Amino acid sequence: MTTEAEKQPPTAEELGAALLPKQRAFVEAFLQNFTVAAAGRQAGYSDKASAHRVYKRLDVQAYIQARMSEACMPANEVLGRLSAYARVTGDQFTCEEEYEVPVYEARPLAEQMARLQNRVEQMLRIDPELLKGKIESLNAQIAELEVELAENPDATYQKQVGSKTRTRIVPSLEAAAENGVLFALESIEYGQHGLKWKRVSSVEALTLIGKHHKLFTERTEHSGSVDLGVKYIAGLTEDDL
Repeated sequence: MTTEAEKQPPTAEELGAALLPKQRAFVEAFLQNFTVAAAGRQAGYSDKASAHRVYKRLDVQAYIQARMSEACMPANEVLGRLSAYARVTGDQFTCEEEYEVPVYEARPLAEQMARLQNRVEQMLRIDPELLKGKIESLNAQIAELEVELAENPDATYQKQVGSKTRTRIVPSLEAAAENGVLFALESIEYGQHGLKWKRVSSVEALTLIGKHHKLFTERTEHSGSVDLGVKYIAGLTEDDL
């Protein structure tokens, strides 16, 4: 036999069914903006006083509380979501990327000068007047090299002879998606310098979880003298007083 104490409280649906349509409309509007006057206007109440009277009704309050209880996240879900944020690590948002870097070799400076002289000869054969500016620029470079070689006949320069492949760690939304951590992104922005994003702090999530489990002890230090109210008279102890 079911006693009154064992009866389940009415559900939000049951509480809502007991209200008038206009009252339910008021609650729906209130849950969107949490402003009594605005909810009253949206529901069709003529003035603020009417909206406040509806809001104060016990049956309306019960329906609001029931709806908010359904919408609120349970404690276990809160901890579960915080735990998911806390477990996210930076390497889950990066990947390795290959890139090419030039390889240089020291070669005689006379070789560079000969290369520039060949370019000047080619331009002279093509059109000396049209390429006059470039020819003068190359001749100036050749003159500088001649001075440098006169001072140091063994001088060299760095000539690119090839390239080699290296790898680097770069941010990657694809990696974040593959690792299932896109939920931890707080914002994403594409700017002139590429992709920028901000992720939820794992440290903040860990701090909140630690506080829930009471892992941290907060201390309060006091300074100054404290009067304990103990009297000493002519060698007598407190028990003798």
